Amino acid sequence: MGSASGAKCPTIGQPMSYVYRAALTVTRKQPYIDWANRPDEDNGDQVSYPEDDPRTVYLVPTGGYDVAIGELLDEFWQAIFEEELAAWSEDEAAWPAERTRAVFDEWFGVELTETVIDLTPDEPISETDVELADLTYAISHCAWCDLELDEHAGRNVGFKVADRQLFTQREGLVLPLPISDERVVIGVFTAPDSDAALAGDDFVFRVCTSRCEKILRKEVPRALRRLPV
Repeated sequence: MGSASGAKCPTIGQPMSYVYRAALTVTRKQPYIDWANRPDEDNGDQVSYPEDDPRTVYLVPTGGYDVAIGELLDEFWQAIFEEELAAWSEDEAAWPAERTRAVFDEWFGVELTETVIDLTPDEPISETDVELADLTYAISHCAWCDLELDEHAGRNVGFKVADRQLFTQREGLVLPLPISDERVVIGVFTAPDSDAALAGDDFVFRVCTSRCEKILRKEVPRALRRLPV
């Protein structure tokens, strides 16, 4: 199965795009590492903080003029602090109680890059862009043979899942379903208020012909039963 979101290498002469953002590169200092490596009595399989942990880049607005790192941090330090903590632990009860600007400065180093250039402007740049590109691909290609479908060609094949609550985070988005070690089919998990969902279909695939439909109707229920509960 191909994907519209597959990144491509830029070629010589390809247009580049100036991004109206500045970049804040955040490095985690020793206090953050000490917090990440703190003893956790409730987690016997605690993972140690990696020594080669990469830095995180946050894009921030420039307003079309020169920006100052101090002003940017005044506005965004709290959001960055919480995002960095959540990157290691989503349990907010485990986060440090004192989260002030002074603590932020002790825990993180920040560098400002004022110019951001996108070398592949035609490719998706955000998670939302990727999701939309994958959704467009899924509804315009056969889920089994990957044939590109004309606008009015093909048909939908719908399936009911045992527990819809397991997939609520993917409602209205694509959901890959492993058929075997070598094959994955891509369908759309329906939004709860969609016509397909109201008709009883939780998981919908596009197919080109009755042949591909028959294969999916055989393989998809088996694959759904193999999913972990």
